[in-house]
Amino acid sequence: MSKVRRGGPKKPVRRRTKTRAAAVSAPRRLSNWVQAQIRSARYRVANAARLGGLALAVIAGVMIAGVTAFGQLDDVVELAASHVENRLANAGFAIETVDVSGAHGRLAEDIVLATGLHGGQSIFSIDPVDVRDRVEALPMVRTASVARLWPDSVAIVVETREAYALWQMDGALRVIDTEGAVMGEANVMDPPDLPLVVAEGANDAVVEIVEALRRYPAIGDSVVGAVRVGDRRWNLRLENGADVKLPEGDVNASMAILARLHAERGVLRLAAESFDLRGEGDLIVRALPDRAAAAGMRERDA
Repeated sequence: MSKVRRGGPKKPVRRRTKTRAAAVSAPRRLSNWVQAQIRSARYRVANAARLGGLALAVIAGVMIAGVTAFGQLDDVVELAASHVENRLANAGFAIETVDVSGAHGRLAEDIVLATGLHGGQSIFSIDPVDVRDRVEALPMVRTASVARLWPDSVAIVVETREAYALWQMDGALRVIDTEGAVMGEANVMDPPDLPLVVAEGANDAVVEIVEALRRYPAIGDSVVGAVRVGDRRWNLRLENGADVKLPEGDVNASMAILARLHAERGVLRLAAESFDLRGEGDLIVRALPDRAAAAGMRERDA
C-alpha cells in the first residue's frame, strides 16, 4: 500500500541565530577585559612598591653607612629621640611638679636638685632607677623610691638618716648614723652633742659601744670617747684622762662588772692611768706613773 502525503503549503522552518549569544558575550568580554586590566595594574603597583621599598632600603643603608663612617650615628639617633621627646612634651607630657615626701626644707631642695629634673622636660625621658641612684647618693638619704605620675609629675619618697655619733678618723670629724654611714663633716670647734668614737672600724661597730654606754649611764657620763683598738675591742677614754680597756667579745658583760665595782667602791674616781678588764672577771688598776713610783708599785688590784 502506498503512502499518501497530504498536500499543502509547508511551514517555514525557523532558524536559530547567534544574535542573542553575541549580545550576551559582549558584556562578558568587557568584564574580562576590565578584570585583566585591574590585575595588570595591581601587578604593576606591587612591582613598583617592591622596587620603591628596595630603593628606600638602599638609600637608608647608604645614609646609615655614611653617618657611621663619619661617627655621627649617635648624633642622628639622639637628634631623632630629642625631637620625639619635644613633641611629647608639647602634647602635655612635660614635668610640671616634683613631689618629695619624707624630707623638708633644705634637704628637700637638695633632693630636687640632685634629680637633675627640670620643668618642661618630657616625662618619657626620665629613668626612675637613675633618679633614685642620684637621690640615694646624698649623705642624708638612706633609701629612696621614684615614680612617674602621668602625665606631668614625679613623686619621690625618701627615708632619711639620723645623726647618731661622731667619728674621728685621720684628723677629720664626721657625723655618722647607726649604720656607720658618713652624713657629713662636723665642726671641730663646735661639734654636735653626740657620742664620740675614734679610729678605723669604729663607725662599723658604733651601735655596740654607744648602746652599752647608754645602758650604764654611771659609766657613760664619765666617758668622753671610745677608741676602737685593732678593730677587735674598745678602750674608753674617761674625763680624767684614764683609759678603760675592755676585752673582746661581750661588751655589756664587762660594762656590768665595771658598773658594779664603781657602785661599790667608786673605782672610776681613782687617780689611775688605766682600768684593765681584759682578764677573766678581774679589774686591774694601773696607777699613774708618779704615784706608782711613790708607792713603790706598778699595779694593784681593786
